[in-house]
Amino acid sequence: MIIFDSYTMSDIHSAYINLGTENLHYLQAGNGSKLLLAFHGYGNDAAMFMPFADYLPDYTIVSIDLPHHGKSNWSAHVHLDNHHLLALVKELTLLHDCTQVSLMGYSMGGRVCLKIAELMPDVVSDIILLASDGLTFNTFYYFVTRTTPGRYLFRSFLSSPNRYMPVVNWAKRRKLIDASRHKFAMQYLNGEEERFFLLKVWPCMSLLLPDYKKLRKIFSQHSIHVCVYMGKHDKIIPLSLAEQFKATLNHAHINLYILDKGHALIDADTLPVIAKSLNR
Repeated sequence: MIIFDSYTMSDIHSAYINLGTENLHYLQAGNGSKLLLAFHGYGNDAAMFMPFADYLPDYTIVSIDLPHHGKSNWSAHVHLDNHHLLALVKELTLLHDCTQVSLMGYSMGGRVCLKIAELMPDVVSDIILLASDGLTFNTFYYFVTRTTPGRYLFRSFLSSPNRYMPVVNWAKRRKLIDASRHKFAMQYLNGEEERFFLLKVWPCMSLLLPDYKKLRKIFSQHSIHVCVYMGKHDKIIPLSLAEQFKATLNHAHINLYILDKGHALIDADTLPVIAKSLNR
């Protein structure tokens, strides 16, 4: 039996939400009257948020397995889009008889949270972003997932990485790619299974790019409380991106917190610290 502090797997409910032809799996913990929707990062799954149940007694936590992660059933060539997100949130709010939700997202999941806030600002009360992706526009990601030449190069690289590795290693030697990012990239490029997974996930999530002009307007008109937690030593999503995000949105209710961590922010030390942002 897996134990999350005092919480055990027997306290966790597992279910699916049907979104047309696709199915997203989720885990649910807690019995509070408030609803927290949580979205994990690349290569993680819904279980990563279950330890928060010990620190958020006022909440019911619903943690979603994103497409191609965990137990979700998602077709290889279907993009997760705005209609899916709208249907997902509407279904969960109806199921839990809630009119407001709090959102929590780690890394890639943070980008999902920002898109939900953009689409449904009247429903969102709080957003907790943890080492979040999507804080600024990522030109490289847009190029390899949303343009024809970029998609071709992306697929070609992942299909035959040995053709390109001399260039990548050259860039590392010339310090055009720092050692931490090179190590992170190699983790997902060394094996065929890892490359195939990346080739599914990145395009699938590519339509969920926040519109910062819309978000700035939304945040100025709605009292959405936003907390951004970043690792001081994060080389994957550096602190400077969060500072740029805060400056771009210029929203009085955005609070930036810096933790003495790298990209992995959720552990026994940070759980109670992060939970305080929702226990207001």
